[in-house]
Amino acid sequence: MRLARAAADRARHPSKAVERVRGAVDLLGPPLVSPAPPSPLNVQIGTHRRVHWVAMELEALKGVKNRFGGTVNEVVLMVVTQALRRWLQKRGVSPDGLELRAMVPVSVRADDEKYQLGNKVAAMRGPLPVGVEDPVESLRTVSGAMTGLKESKQALGAEVLADLQEFAPPTLLSQAARINFSTRLFNCIVTNVPGPQFPIYLLGRELEELIPMAFLPKDHALAFAIMSYNGKVDFGLIGDYDKLADIEFVARALEKSLADLAERADYSRSADGRARVRAKVAGG
Repeated sequence: MRLARAAADRARHPSKAVERVRGAVDLLGPPLVSPAPPSPLNVQIGTHRRVHWVAMELEALKGVKNRFGGTVNEVVLMVVTQALRRWLQKRGVSPDGLELRAMVPVSVRADDEKYQLGNKVAAMRGPLPVGVEDPVESLRTVSGAMTGLKESKQALGAEVLADLQEFAPPTLLSQAARINFSTRLFNCIVTNVPGPQFPIYLLGRELEELIPMAFLPKDHALAFAIMSYNGKVDFGLIGDYDKLADIEFVARALEKSLADLAERADYSRSADGRARVRAKVAGG
């Protein structure tokens, strides 16, 4: 019924839809003058890929969140940030003073829409402050920036596009979408999706591992996809075969980044001294 009313309103007032799309373009347009900084991630890539994945404990991420604040998604972004910092240093690139930019899908669903069907997601450009050495300060930087982004004009413009995708004039909408997803505005994709925290079965067989994979846009050599499932968080890494021959180093760096912050949060070991942060790294 809501969609029908919206469609009828657009039919009676087509100029309103046009103006809303133009407004979204105005909100999204200014970042075009500020492309993402150059980095070894943004090079010409080929057609072959390398994949790796890392399985972590969700409780470890929550332990860090509870100790230092923020959200699980922001802890994930910090882990990615610190891993990229280590990777840049390994490549001989100084990360000091550098802030990379990630394309981060973020939910813009209002509180009163919490249990409605469907997705309401805006793709925003979040910071990856690789120039910050201290992991706690890195988390606080990410958390503050992401809170600001959700309240910014960037989020509003992306939300307008999501609302109008079924009703806006195709030409205007496609132009606005291209602005929002211009590959020169970000250095890599980091997408995090919360999954079910209970086991799923198919024909009596339990799903043990859920490994997400993203894709590589033009001139992007690495992308991260993250999904939680049944107490674990899986990081799926996809990289260009030639440009990311050291993708396993990035995977190991993800594990090390979480372990460092968990240790700062006094969460790295249980009462009997056993490690609480464990990761399984695999790929090829």
